[in-house]
Amino acid sequence: MTTRWLLRFVLALALVASAQVVAAQDLPAGAAQINTIRKISGDVYEFVFTLTTGPGAFDRIGVHRVVRVEDGKPIVSHNAVLLTHGRNWGFEAAFLGDAASPHSFGVYLASHGIDVWGIDFSWTLVPQTVSDFTFMQNWGMQHDIDDLERALRFARKVRSQTGSDRGRLTLLSWSRGGWIGYGLLNQESQWPCGQRQVKAFIPVDTFYKANTPFAVSGECSFEATVNKEIKAGIYVDATGQLFEQLGALAVQDPSGLSPVLPGLTNLQASLAVGAALFQFLPEFTPFFHFVGGTFGSSGISGLAFTSISRWNNLLIAATPFEPVRLFADYAAVTCGDVSLPFDKHLEDITVPVFYVGAGGGFGSAGLYTLSLLGSEDVTHDIMSFYPPAEAVLDFGHVDLFTADDAPKLVWSNILLWLTDHEGENSCPA
Repeated sequence: MTTRWLLRFVLALALVASAQVVAAQDLPAGAAQINTIRKISGDVYEFVFTLTTGPGAFDRIGVHRVVRVEDGKPIVSHNAVLLTHGRNWGFEAAFLGDAASPHSFGVYLASHGIDVWGIDFSWTLVPQTVSDFTFMQNWGMQHDIDDLERALRFARKVRSQTGSDRGRLTLLSWSRGGWIGYGLLNQESQWPCGQRQVKAFIPVDTFYKANTPFAVSGECSFEATVNKEIKAGIYVDATGQLFEQLGALAVQDPSGLSPVLPGLTNLQASLAVGAALFQFLPEFTPFFHFVGGTFGSSGISGLAFTSISRWNNLLIAATPFEPVRLFADYAAVTCGDVSLPFDKHLEDITVPVFYVGAGGGFGSAGLYTLSLLGSEDVTHDIMSFYPPAEAVLDFGHVDLFTADDAPKLVWSNILLWLTDHEGENSCPA
């Protein structure tokens, strides 16, 4: 492949994006812009677009495509998936990681012939220099559902203009992104087949609805807290900046005393947030943690599945801001104390579903929502090495994408399911 051929492809793709794709989405003129193109590994490339979604300064989303390239253009693939991130991390941090290494979920799928797409929700693109967040006041679940629909339509159009089919995509939604995924499917279930964008769904370590007092009461409590913040005029959460600080200090001065968690070193603080998050956020499952830890007489001594450097790099990559309104909607859906449109048609969702969980994350809490769906093709795979009473030691929420053995333990099963459902067309367009 030559640089000349690749440049020709980029120019052609930019024309497709800025003209035909935008027109198809009823977006403002020039709303789609190709920002970067980079070679990741071997013949796998990443293309990054920005889509304007409205008139505001921050009304935009990022759309990523990770795909094998031959003769200067993406391979023809009849199997495409769009990856949806959750809290704290955008697409690249969540799903690409160290893209040049074997520990990149997006590259893993692409190297096996999957056309991988992803979204950066608009809140991940807000610069850290911003101080007035009134524009986030109404950035709740519907805002992100609408943006996800835009990204899916965009991906289908670009695929059709670059040699692949224009069929619907599989949607993979991780963590709180699962709330957006379920919300979108709930919405699409009321539309004619020709208007739907998703053919199959992979919710990853998420739950949405709950049937345990611990989860329900935790989400109701969380909802009350964030609603108080909204009433007080607080529209943004900056936990990501705290994560970034934790990771940076753990790398730069691991033995120094932590300004975030007094009494611990910077490295110990990073490991505590990773392996014992349940101590700080008890509204999740009883032993919820990002990465499984190892424990000694003095506390957390290391990580069991993910390298410490990879965990700290993930912390550093956290997005600075998230909308509090989004948190309120998440919690309200699970709490069930107010009537919202996002869970009214779960029984009408009939696409194939493959739930992937982690024993130390949301894990089996995600199974209840599956029982509420109308899908006949529903399977699950929960990565767990310990009984529930010892879940504190188990595979974590983030380990699913960062663990040394994640390709063998988790990703291979997702790839197999995607391959088995390549021809899924239960709702013909």
